Amino acid sequence: MEELELKYEPVRARKVYEEVSDSILNRLKSGHLKPGDKLESVEQLGKSFNVSKSTIREALSGLRAMGEVEMRQGEGTYVTYFDASRFSLPAASALLMQREDMRELTQVRKILEVGVSGLAARSYQEEDLIPMEEALKAMKNAQGEEELGEQADLAFHLAIAKATHNQMLINLLKSVSGIMVELMRETRRLILYTEEGNAKLFREHQLIYEAIKQRKPDMAQKYMLDHLVAVDQVISKYIE
Repeated sequence: MEELELKYEPVRARKVYEEVSDSILNRLKSGHLKPGDKLESVEQLGKSFNVSKSTIREALSGLRAMGEVEMRQGEGTYVTYFDASRFSLPAASALLMQREDMRELTQVRKILEVGVSGLAARSYQEEDLIPMEEALKAMKNAQGEEELGEQADLAFHLAIAKATHNQMLINLLKSVSGIMVELMRETRRLILYTEEGNAKLFREHQLIYEAIKQRKPDMAQKYMLDHLVAVDQVISKYIE
C-alpha cells in the first residue's frame, strides 16, 4: 500500500513567558483576578511559577501591551480591564494564525489605524503624548531585543488609539492586539529586524508621532498608511 505524503506546518516552540501570560489570563477569565486587583510582586510571581524574574517581566510587559494590566511606579502591577469575549482563544492564539490571516489583519489595520491616527491628531491631550514618546524611546533602545521591540511597537499603536479618547476605537484595537504582536514579530523577523530595517521602522513611527503632535491629521493618516503598506509588502512576500 502506497504511503501518503502529508505536508505539515512547522511547530513553533512556545516561550516560557507566553505560558506565564496565558496562566495569568486564565485567572482573569475565571474571575479569580478582577479589574483593580493588584498582582503579586515580580519576585513572588517568579517563585510561584518557578521561573526567573526576567521571564515574569516579559510576561507582564506583554499583558501591559495588550492593555490588561498597568504598572504603577512604586506601587506594583494592577489589572485594568478584561473582556472575556475577546479571548475565546489563548493569549498566544496568534501562533495558530495562518498566513492568509496575516494579510487580512494588515487590511483591518489599514482601515482602522489610518482613521485612528487622524482622530488622535485632532483629539489628543498633552499627557497622551507621553506614552507615545516612551514607546518610541523603548523602540529605539531595543537594539536587537525582539520582545522589547515588539512590545514597544504595540504600545505605540495602542497609545495612539487611547489618544482618540474614543472608547469603542480603543476596544477595537485592543481586540486584535494579540495577533498584532505576532504580525509585528513575523514582520521584524522577515525583513525589518536588521540595523537598516530597524532604523527605517523607527523613522516611520517617528513621522506618525510628529504629525500627531503637530495636529496634522492628514499627514498622520498618510504616514500611518505608508507604514502599514510597507508592512503589507513584507507580509505579502512571506505569503507568496
